[in-house]
Amino acid sequence: PARRPWGGGPGGGRAPASGARCPVGPPPDFRRFCPCSPRAPGTDDGGACRNREECLKIVDRFLDEQPRAFGLLQVRAARGNLGGGPCGGQCWLPGPCPEGDAKCRYDTYDSALAAIYYTKRGRLPEAKKILDAFVRILYPTSLVQLRPSTSETLHKGGPSGRTLTLLASSYNKAQEPQAGNYQAPWVTDGGVDTGNNAWVALAFAHYAAAAGSACHATIARDILAALASGACRDHLGGFLGHLAPYKANYRSTEHNIDVFALSKVLGSAEEMRQAHRFVHSMFGKSPEHEYNSTYATGTGAAHACDYSVPKGSPVAADGTFWNLLADVDPNETRINAALAFALRKPGIDAHGRLDTRGLWVEDVDLIWTGSKQPPRLNGTRFSTWGNGVQWENTAGAVMAMVHYQAKYGTGDSLDLPRYTQEARDSLRHLLGMYGGVPSSVLGGNYAAWQSGERRSLFPGGSDTGLGWPYLRYLATAPTAWAGLMLLHQASAADAVNDSANPYAPPSQPVPSGTDATCIPGGAPEVIHT
Repeated sequence: PARRPWGGGPGGGRAPASGARCPVGPPPDFRRFCPCSPRAPGTDDGGACRNREECLKIVDRFLDEQPRAFGLLQVRAARGNLGGGPCGGQCWLPGPCPEGDAKCRYDTYDSALAAIYYTKRGRLPEAKKILDAFVRILYPTSLVQLRPSTSETLHKGGPSGRTLTLLASSYNKAQEPQAGNYQAPWVTDGGVDTGNNAWVALAFAHYAAAAGSACHATIARDILAALASGACRDHLGGFLGHLAPYKANYRSTEHNIDVFALSKVLGSAEEMRQAHRFVHSMFGKSPEHEYNSTYATGTGAAHACDYSVPKGSPVAADGTFWNLLADVDPNETRINAALAFALRKPGIDAHGRLDTRGLWVEDVDLIWTGSKQPPRLNGTRFSTWGNGVQWENTAGAVMAMVHYQAKYGTGDSLDLPRYTQEARDSLRHLLGMYGGVPSSVLGGNYAAWQSGERRSLFPGGSDTGLGWPYLRYLATAPTAWAGLMLLHQASAADAVNDSANPYAPPSQPVPSGTDATCIPGGAPEVIHT
């Protein structure tokens, strides 16, 4: 499901890198030795940003100051290390790029989110700079740099008539990205992820609508046409999770939500139908009895378009909240059941860990020293195997619950007003506390996460349950999602601005017609493999 399998890599347990913040913990005797964590300008002592515009200016400042490489935004903030706590070797956090420039991540998804936020904020020049960087990687002007050398990564027949190469999941600071090059040192993660590329196409489509640019709309349609090559023509429908050059056979609920939303924004009925069929089929599909009222995360990967759902798989939060936000499966009975499951607070299992019955959790920021009591913050964990709030998904969950209340009613039977308020307040507090949103407020480093001990005060960030954690760094994706949440509805007293929903068609129509004037000259059509 969603996003990148990375939480800092090796080095998380080493001595503090230059610029690492003092590891402060909850007891008063720890706190006297260290300065407070950073505080956002113009906010009270550790309090939430006071109003919509003040909060949005914090998001603006954060994204504007994010390091860029070749036009893409760095995943972690340059000064975003918030400290891992007072537990010694398993708490020290290194700098944002502990393995150097060649592995410093500049993720496709994060930059696409930032471009969407800038577009919805009315800052089109900033959005266009990011999209221009994507254009250079999408359309090869030569096939010399094609790595691996295979025609499978060349997508032809799209509306523009140009050869397109889909984007890798992550690039870096050391090497300029090259269209069609999916190998190190030019990439940090060369996987061609369906969801990530759908988010990039959404960024082009929303910008196209706001700027009246038929060329940017054409690029969005080119990407969708390339993603459609991964369609599965069986009873489940949907689209594969990874495409060439490193294909994978599974189908992800989240990826298909992304493709559905993109298809809806672009008015592509066939792709909408395909993605809807898959997501709809995932309800109650998990073999686990406790998951029979929610959406399975996806299928197995034993063979192309595998239709099995593996036993012993977790349920991911985005399968419910992003599904609702995108209106993929607008069946109120199913949505109510899935929300009831997601908003349940998990219990404690026989091993002292969170059990798999529910997603809504509370974290205490034990390291923040800007208030008398450690802040208590609420949101969704990443999956039913996860631990700790994941703030990117939590911002999307707030938007989804607001959308539910606008479409289906108050949601009082699910207590939606309370969950919406507490999660929104938590995100506004984080913006006020730190001047951005961290991936997690839980302390500990990568080594702490690797230990597998989740009952610690400093467990190694928020564990996804799917093989990687989110550590205590300010980051692009959760901050951009918080900005979209604020644009959508900053408080319960505000009207809902549905045009801020990245999964909804924009308020202005996406231009029709074909225009390739903003696309580089085409590459040769012949490749020797």
